[in-house]
Amino acid sequence: MRIGTNNQGILQLFARMTANQTTSNMLFGNTALSKRSSAGGRNTLEDLLSGHCKNSYGVEGMCVTGRSNYKKIIPVSDEMKQHVLEDVKRAYYKYNGMSGNNEAEWDAYYRKNNEYFKTLKKKDRLSASWTLSQLHLGISKKVTAAIKAEVPGWTPGKSIPEGLLDKIFADESITSMVSGKSSSEGGMDIRI
Repeated sequence: MRIGTNNQGILQLFARMTANQTTSNMLFGNTALSKRSSAGGRNTLEDLLSGHCKNSYGVEGMCVTGRSNYKKIIPVSDEMKQHVLEDVKRAYYKYNGMSGNNEAEWDAYYRKNNEYFKTLKKKDRLSASWTLSQLHLGISKKVTAAIKAEVPGWTPGKSIPEGLLDKIFADESITSMVSGKSSSEGGMDIRI
């Protein structure tokens, strides 16, 4: 049997391995569940062959393989900028500058991001993801620098004096990154 050119042989091989003829079609996504568009991030064989791959949240157009042109700052909604700011705040207020270990919080953050990406054109989705990640990094760097200016020797994870974060997050240099009122385009004071 030549496996490389005979997919029926592959199906038979898998059927023998699992000792169940009905599971052989499931291995390649040929079930009613996997053909639905709402099957989450599962890519069917049809998706893979057509190039319409989805990420784990079911969003098409997020594959970076062979692409580098997506690394550019593009306009994103004010709601998403605020969403990023809230995630940074949570990291500093709740986890002293660390990301924490709450997978439910991570999933909620990325689920909202991916729901937003679905509203964009496929060609803009990776750039929007890049933009939001650069905003997240930019805000985090400014907050860390501000904390270190007030508390020399501070490192992420160490406690932060009470009231300092309120002062830092109220600062115009932080709020302007989200509000769009800084001198740079879109309010993001980021250099790439």
